[in-house]
Amino acid sequence: MKFLSSIGSFASALFRRSRFEHDMDEELRAHLRDRARDLERSGLSRAEAERCARLDFGGYQKFKEECRESLGTHFVDTLVQDVRYALRTLRKSPGFTLVAVLTLALGIGANTAIFSLVDTALLHPLPFKNPSRLVMIGEGMPADGYPKIGISPEDFTVYEREQKSFESVGAFDDKYVGLSGGGQPERILAARVSASIFPMLGIQPLLGRTFTPQEDKLGKNVVILSYALWQRRYGASRRVIGKTVVLDRIPYTVIGVMPKRFQFPLRGPRTIVVSGNNEPANVWVPVAFTPEELQCNACYNSSALGRLNAGVTISQAQTEASLLARRIERQYPASVLQAFNNAQLYIWISPLDAEDVGSVRTMLLVLMAAVGMVLLIACSNVATLLLSRASARRREITIRSALGASPGRLARQVLTESIVLALGGGAIGILVARFGTAVLISLAPSNIPLPPDVPLGGSALLFAAAACCLTAIIFGIVPAIQSSAISPQFALQEGGRSGTPGRTRNRLQACFVVAEFALAFVLLIGAGLLLRSFFNRLMTNQGFRPDHVLTMEVPLPALAYPKATAIRGFYEQLAQRASNLPGVRSLGITTVLPLTNDNLTVMKVEGRPGYTPVIRDTWVLGNYFEAMGIPLLNGRYFTPQDRAGSQPVVVISEGTAKKYWPAGDAIGKRLYIYGTPDTATVVGIVGSVSGSQFVTATTPEVYVPYLQVPNVMLEDKRDASARSLALAVRTSTDPQAVALALVAQIHSLDSQLAVGKIRTMGQLVGSSVAGPRFNAFLFGLFACVALFLAALGIYGVLAYATVQRTHEIGIRMALGAQGTEVLRLVLGQGARLALFGLAIGLLIAVGLTRLMASLLFGVGSMDPLTFAVVAIVLVGIGMLACYIPARRATRVDPVSAMRCE
Repeated sequence: MKFLSSIGSFASALFRRSRFEHDMDEELRAHLRDRARDLERSGLSRAEAERCARLDFGGYQKFKEECRESLGTHFVDTLVQDVRYALRTLRKSPGFTLVAVLTLALGIGANTAIFSLVDTALLHPLPFKNPSRLVMIGEGMPADGYPKIGISPEDFTVYEREQKSFESVGAFDDKYVGLSGGGQPERILAARVSASIFPMLGIQPLLGRTFTPQEDKLGKNVVILSYALWQRRYGASRRVIGKTVVLDRIPYTVIGVMPKRFQFPLRGPRTIVVSGNNEPANVWVPVAFTPEELQCNACYNSSALGRLNAGVTISQAQTEASLLARRIERQYPASVLQAFNNAQLYIWISPLDAEDVGSVRTMLLVLMAAVGMVLLIACSNVATLLLSRASARRREITIRSALGASPGRLARQVLTESIVLALGGGAIGILVARFGTAVLISLAPSNIPLPPDVPLGGSALLFAAAACCLTAIIFGIVPAIQSSAISPQFALQEGGRSGTPGRTRNRLQACFVVAEFALAFVLLIGAGLLLRSFFNRLMTNQGFRPDHVLTMEVPLPALAYPKATAIRGFYEQLAQRASNLPGVRSLGITTVLPLTNDNLTVMKVEGRPGYTPVIRDTWVLGNYFEAMGIPLLNGRYFTPQDRAGSQPVVVISEGTAKKYWPAGDAIGKRLYIYGTPDTATVVGIVGSVSGSQFVTATTPEVYVPYLQVPNVMLEDKRDASARSLALAVRTSTDPQAVALALVAQIHSLDSQLAVGKIRTMGQLVGSSVAGPRFNAFLFGLFACVALFLAALGIYGVLAYATVQRTHEIGIRMALGAQGTEVLRLVLGQGARLALFGLAIGLLIAVGLTRLMASLLFGVGSMDPLTFAVVAIVLVGIGMLACYIPARRATRVDPVSAMRCE
């Protein structure tokens, strides 16, 4: 009760100030009246009694102040006074206030913007029920170069049946399908999911229902629509439930619509599907594995998701998975084990969240470190400004100290100004962050897995508030301590120019400038390495000529084209018709285009034991090599005679020839590609082509004539790649100019076909380097800001030091010093600061650049050229910033300088 009474008294004193003051006055007057009555009873007159009572009691204000201090309101009163005084003082120095607030706003805003990305992408839990118990499950053969792949349908069914660690498991994958009926045919991404997936995630549909276990079978053609597709194509009609949509010529009944923000497989940084299509699924259908899929041991094209049983750890589930892997492996045919060189099968289990964010974790953490350095540089800049300002206010602070202000009281006043500046910078910084996050997301290329929407929520605002408090302490504590340590006797003396406080302040300012240069050096090194990495990617010979090449995907639905003759016939007719279009120089058709080729397999070279670890396998039709500008180095290209019934042939890349036939005699040699019926003869060698941004150009590649692909492979329902070819057309004009004519030719053969991904090879190349370009741009932007702030800092320090040394410079010049000597004196001071910062930054950069090694391409994290160039640039900018104060010093008039005080 006593505690509650104290709280009530404090609240009354704080929030009902006038009533509280009135009550204190009344109580004091009552005490005086009582004392006066007592004195009057002892024989004094009324007037004398009142006078003696006042003398005995003392001043009102003393007792009132003691009362306030006992209730704790004195601190609040002085804080309010300090804030008011700080606002008045800062208003009198608008230039200083504007520079300091904008500098802090830039640092706090950049940090808050990047933190919002980090928070959304890395720190927020997945938008599912109990996400910590969700794990990804996959397979791999690390000893044979396959450390982490998907899971085959047959292996999944065994694992699902025999595992004991999970409440439920489910399989999923995705594929592009043609959506027709009710509008223009279009290609959309469909996710195949087990019926257990949606209950496992704990997601309820917006409309309708999800799949039942009975619908997870062939022939149960039901579909769930995404919110975006429901809005765009079906006008958000609630009557869509029960209607029919056509996917790859197969009718499906709509049973549900998912909520607006639901995505699975997740996109943005939450990309967890094996195929890695960086766009959200438009529809969901039952996974319904076909008999052919369930009989394919080596078809690792699916992903698996599981929810752990309560109390089961990942390590326990991993132990069980290792035992089940041995059991599954024993069921593999001998041919599959031979293809993997008898490497052991491995089943891996990893937290869903870890699998989700792995692709962007390093990039975001590096950017967070970069903006953190920018904030530290901003704090150092403001600290140097405050130290300079404290010097100008030295006499004011000395008078306050002489009048009785304690060192703590003086420090609190200066620190209050720092907090006011930090809050002003934070308020503007939040606006900068809101604008900055929107700009970052809009500038980010589509193939960088960043979240599509980054709200500036409560956690970001809390971060901004914490950043304000931290920055206020970082840049305010040293000026506050320095101000409170001024000696009144020294400061009040006339002519005390060169005493210890001035030297100490100059040393502190110099330390801040050294710190700025060190941090700027680290940021510039990071930006330089990323820029070199980006230009290395641009300059890398990708093995083809992307200019004037248009591409598009032309998939054939299995229901409409079930036979190999129909599939071949369509593509041959398309190649013949499209080749005769005006503006078309050459045309080819392929299963995969350069920079998108992750179609890996193994092969056996005649005369060598075992299978090769990894090769890329590409099927081509028509004049593909001419269309893509892939040079012929030896032998010949494919001809129309290389078709079914003729001798099987292949064309190999230069890297393949050098690796397996280093003597240069690859032409005429024979090899066997896993899964094909016959051994093929090498008839040509072409230049090596970059298969993708994830697989280097040195990966061996083998080209197979599409017309020689066996019927059974074209009709294989387990793999639709043989029916999903891409067109590559080299034109004599703008490639986009022939796009409509090409689509018209395709629709003349089949009006219901949905053509997808119409783009030029130039756009594809640009997309492949978009990630490195974005990283380099952001890091370079932050490095430029850091460099500007560091240059501003050294300029400010030297300008202030030059003013402080005006008297000394005047004496030097009066004694005969030349302008060049004065120039050298000031520049030397700046050079020492820059070189000290450079040395410290070098030590920091040596350790930190190793963390960004995974973002680099063709350049080491300790690249000497980058370090040398950045050092020269940094010192040069520093000297340029020093030149203006130095030139000003050479123009000092000795007579005026010696009269200045």
